[in-house]
Amino acid sequence: MSHMPALSEPTPEDAAAGPVSDRLLDAALVCFRKLGTARTRIEDIAAEAGIARTAVYRHFQNKRAIVAALAARWLAEDEARLAAIARGPGQAIPQRLRAFLLADAQAARHHLADACRMAVLDEVARSISPVLLQHRANIRRHLAGLLAEGRIDRPEQAAQALDDLMDRFHDPRCSSGLDDTTWRARVDAAVALLLRGLQASP
Repeated sequence: MSHMPALSEPTPEDAAAGPVSDRLLDAALVCFRKLGTARTRIEDIAAEAGIARTAVYRHFQNKRAIVAALAARWLAEDEARLAAIARGPGQAIPQRLRAFLLADAQAARHHLADACRMAVLDEVARSISPVLLQHRANIRRHLAGLLAEGRIDRPEQAAQALDDLMDRFHDPRCSSGLDDTTWRARVDAAVALLLRGLQASP
């Protein structure tokens, strides 16, 4: 991936909550799919959303802030699903751990399978890295809480190790070209091995 200059982090004003900002993010995704992230202009997003160009800047500082907010919305949806799995009332901890790791890998595969999502997340990874870094920190926090509930020693370190080991399923080089059956078999095998290792740890 080519080097890009660092982008300013979006401020809370950039991603102000509300129907208009949501409409702008939806419009941006439509434009990114049609034109690509690089070729899309603020004017294109405004036209797709049906608002004046100047009104966009009341919600987002620039196009980079829109890219960051769109990625943050997707990642927040992933986090909400994983947090619900971690809580999992009525389910045993090993079942929740397995479901959590599988769902995290499946979320990554969903993004990897969509060229537009990958372009947005790739730009964020190269230029607004705190967005993705915070996302992974949030995932590890939920995972550590689940491990602590299971009385795993040093749950934060264990969560970091599990996240590192499952990272290969977030790498497009390890997922591209695999059909769903093969990919799922590999994820299942990796998760089963990791869970056996946790159970065997002193």
